[in-house]
Amino acid sequence: MTQHTFDILTGDEITNAIDEIARLRIDIFAEYPYLYGGCVSYEVEYLRKFANTKQSFMVVMKDQGKIVGGLTGLPLAHEQPAVRRPFVNSMYPLASTFYFSEVLMYPRYRGNGYATTMFKLAEQFVSQLCSYNYIALATVIREANHLKRPHSYQPLDGMWQHFGYKPLANHICIMDWREHGDEQETAKPLMFWIKSMTSMGSSKGLFPAATLLMSVVG
Repeated sequence: MTQHTFDILTGDEITNAIDEIARLRIDIFAEYPYLYGGCVSYEVEYLRKFANTKQSFMVVMKDQGKIVGGLTGLPLAHEQPAVRRPFVNSMYPLASTFYFSEVLMYPRYRGNGYATTMFKLAEQFVSQLCSYNYIALATVIREANHLKRPHSYQPLDGMWQHFGYKPLANHICIMDWREHGDEQETAKPLMFWIKSMTSMGSSKGLFPAATLLMSVVG
């Protein structure tokens, strides 16, 4: 019988899981809309910030002990400058905003409500910190007629809105990464979504069962 478990990791617990999370990031970000061509050494170094930053955490889903899904988060004030910049002089202050850097899940586990559990645990974790008024996340912007867009791809905008996040049209950041098949990095725009912590008790509920591919670049 398949055993699915969920854990919240911090500090050294994150360090011990970094190799698995690095592989998960590479595999999921290779999908549309990110099309990311990553390498393990970069991912391992990137993920160390979650182990070394106060109040950072990871929610991981395991299938028989193997990590098959994950959600990472840290205070927005500790993110890289490109991610912080849109919030400078914003009505959503850096110091009171938490950032969900990525939500990842292998395809075979999507559509079964597992993402709902990860998000519920993550939002509860942030709420218990008693330091933040908002949670933010970001998604890449792709043109509707992108040549590599799969016919079956469905944007998750409606899901975020259902879950209580609203788009911030005037909060855009630019990130560089190399896509599969490219020799150099190119700039990509990302838009932010925001949720007020005060709305968490009255939101419509967690995500409906739907295909999950909300892989947020950190």
